[in-house]
Amino acid sequence: MLTVFLIYLIIVFMIGVLSERYITKSEEGFYLGDRNFGPWATAISAGATDTSGWIFIGAAGAAYVSGISTMWMLPGFIIGYLINWFVVAPKLRREGKELGALSLTDYFSLKLDDGNNILKIVSSIVIIIFFIASMASQLTAAGKTLDATISFDYNLGLILSAAFVIGYAIFGGYRAVILTDLTQGIIMLVVLILFPLYMVFFELGGPANFFHTLQSIDPALVSSLGGATGAAGFGVFIGLFGFGLGEPGQPHIVQRFLSARDDKTITQGSFIAMFWVIVVMTGSNLLGLIGRIIIPVLDDPEYVFPMVSIEVLPTIVTGIVLAAIFAAIQSTFSSQIMVATQAFASDLLKGITKKTYTNKQLTIISRATMIVLGVISTIIALMDIQSVFDLVLYAWAGLASSFGPLLLLLLYTNIVTKEGALWGIITGTLVTIVWINTPWVAYLYELIPAAISSTLIILLVSKLTKKNN
Repeated sequence: MLTVFLIYLIIVFMIGVLSERYITKSEEGFYLGDRNFGPWATAISAGATDTSGWIFIGAAGAAYVSGISTMWMLPGFIIGYLINWFVVAPKLRREGKELGALSLTDYFSLKLDDGNNILKIVSSIVIIIFFIASMASQLTAAGKTLDATISFDYNLGLILSAAFVIGYAIFGGYRAVILTDLTQGIIMLVVLILFPLYMVFFELGGPANFFHTLQSIDPALVSSLGGATGAAGFGVFIGLFGFGLGEPGQPHIVQRFLSARDDKTITQGSFIAMFWVIVVMTGSNLLGLIGRIIIPVLDDPEYVFPMVSIEVLPTIVTGIVLAAIFAAIQSTFSSQIMVATQAFASDLLKGITKKTYTNKQLTIISRATMIVLGVISTIIALMDIQSVFDLVLYAWAGLASSFGPLLLLLLYTNIVTKEGALWGIITGTLVTIVWINTPWVAYLYELIPAAISSTLIILLVSKLTKKNN
């Protein structure tokens, strides 16, 4: 098992390091890979970045506890993917290239002619805040996986995982992230297709017997709302369904649209992406349900998939599963640290200083920033303050509500002003942070009120300030 896992790590690291040879020594080369990625790289990378360690750890753990109700995430994600790939992607790719935008933040600033850079500065701060929380969740997932599979010290595994990803991302920049994502995404797909099918049909007596066994353990496991009723039941549904609706506006995902080669890439990539989301969401939920049958009692449900793998699979295959889990973790962590680095080293720093830096200076600043952000997210992960799933939900909601409504309005209307955009971002962020600390969060996922509030504020403030622009 360990040998297979080490081979995987070596291959990924070499792909990442060697990627440096294939990028121009420019800001566009380091942060967008020279906008030259085809449909498979674009779609699989976007998917692998989207469905991170929470798929194998967080989502599987949630399904272990709550049962089939977690499948409400699938229709939400299908709608979210449709919006992202058919509404956002084509127009953002074209406008981003025309404007010369290197990031979502850069797009906002250039589109609204943000001369004083306040929009770029605030957007970058929001990205850094929520990405640090999300990166911490990825490292938490890594620590739990190593602890469960090879009894490796949780804290040390977490630290080494961060160092590994930062190591290859520093060298190859965005191209390293995309190419390693492609490799990791294919591994994830194979495991999420084959493992659930094998377990349900060959180990657990087929679909009918599988669900009958779940019902005998706890009828709530096969309830559409996990046994919840009334307001609590609505909260379960809207929270899980609303999760997927947060796809537009996720900076690390829409970055893939900015780096796509052409319109044909987006068209072909959309079909690959839709296949991806159906397989990944279904497979991850089945992992938790399978684990509930194989290991009915677990102190930490988020250990379920690694523990089941050890329980039922040959050692070599377990090594492949371990590689798949780490593929999910590393693909997202590398993408997020890349975008967070860009938010600080390119967008925030240039926005504050209003200086022009050489490519060499920007590369040095970017690599130093990557290390600092990696250390901060590692420290937060070591505190072990929340589950992987909770951290992902929080960061996802904050980014979706801060940027999603603004992005859609900018792409398809001309009503947004700089002031409207600025206060929309601030509102989305603040409502997310406040809502999660109220009792209402048990009944309504923070993304919903935050996104609605952000949209209303953008429209209201834009209307009030339009005459001045």
